[in-house]
Amino acid sequence: MDMAAANTQDGVSYDLNYETWAPTAKSTLVEKGLWDVVENGLPPDPTKNPELAATIKVADLAQWRNRVMRDIKALKIMQSSLPDSSFRKTISAATAKELWDSLERGNEEAKLRRLENQFEELSMCEKESIKSYFARVTRIVEQLRVLHMEKSDYEVVKKVLASLSTSYKEAGPVIEELMDVKKMNLDSLAEFFRRFDAMPDEYVYRMMKQEAESGGGKWCDVCKKEGHKKEECYSIPKEGDWTIQPDFGTEPEDGVAADYVMLAKLELGAFTYDEDTWMIYGHATCNMTPHEKLFTRLDRRQKAKVGLVDGTVIMAEGRGDVKIVMKDGKKKTIRDVLFVPRGINRNVLSVPLMTSRGCSFEPGERGECVVRDKTG
Repeated sequence: MDMAAANTQDGVSYDLNYETWAPTAKSTLVEKGLWDVVENGLPPDPTKNPELAATIKVADLAQWRNRVMRDIKALKIMQSSLPDSSFRKTISAATAKELWDSLERGNEEAKLRRLENQFEELSMCEKESIKSYFARVTRIVEQLRVLHMEKSDYEVVKKVLASLSTSYKEAGPVIEELMDVKKMNLDSLAEFFRRFDAMPDEYVYRMMKQEAESGGGKWCDVCKKEGHKKEECYSIPKEGDWTIQPDFGTEPEDGVAADYVMLAKLELGAFTYDEDTWMIYGHATCNMTPHEKLFTRLDRRQKAKVGLVDGTVIMAEGRGDVKIVMKDGKKKTIRDVLFVPRGINRNVLSVPLMTSRGCSFEPGERGECVVRDKTG
């Protein structure tokens, strides 16, 4: 008995769908009149008990032997319906009830391991709402509780905070400032996020700055990110970037003719650029992006070559229109943007091209570049 239990405690094999197998097997056993031996088990052999052996009636012994035969039949039916791996794991089961109970127990253990893994691997998807993510977390926590594996409120809250998407990364410092995490549960955390979404951006950024600087780190007041200071920020156009030079030349140093040029060297590993951030270049003759999903219209038939300052030529795989959302919520369309999937890791806005379309460029209060079209 112990050996059978030990073998099956490794869990139901992955090629056995227990939730489908169990009701099908039970239905077959009921139909053949064998379910009672599986459910109630087999009584001990009366001939092995000296007291019973001396007094047992022939009819009672025959009845016990008949039950043994039915148990063997039920055991064979179940074993024959199992995949090879599950059969090998349960081959030492001596009775039909022992086999059934060990598979049922193994399934509970396997379910528990699956749920434990799901909890450990929890991660909020980009663009997933807080409500949807919390519903996923709650569902797993509740299923674990049913299996008598309870997670403390603190464990759940810490897991959620550690697995938020990048769009909610700034929530951590604010929570640490305003709340006692050890006293929170999932409901109070959900309530916090309802209030957090309504907080002014400046308040959130102030909390993040305090958190970064208190740990000896750096904080940038321009892009609102950790890891560098304002004067090191890649989003601030450097001196000369806004200078429009009318004579670019259209042939890089290696002699390969280019349709457009961008007189800058793009270090692909230097920074991680947000998809909604556009870098301003005074030495570029075209607008470009590597992000296909930004396009509202894309014509892949329009190919082009773009030459960089180091002589590299990269390929544009199409041209189309990109819609951007301004800070005030208004939507604007940048037309004739080149789609360059390889060779750049940022959105490029060409000063000379946009100026020719009536746009103006001026520095903002925090060092950013403010672009205005004819409508302001």
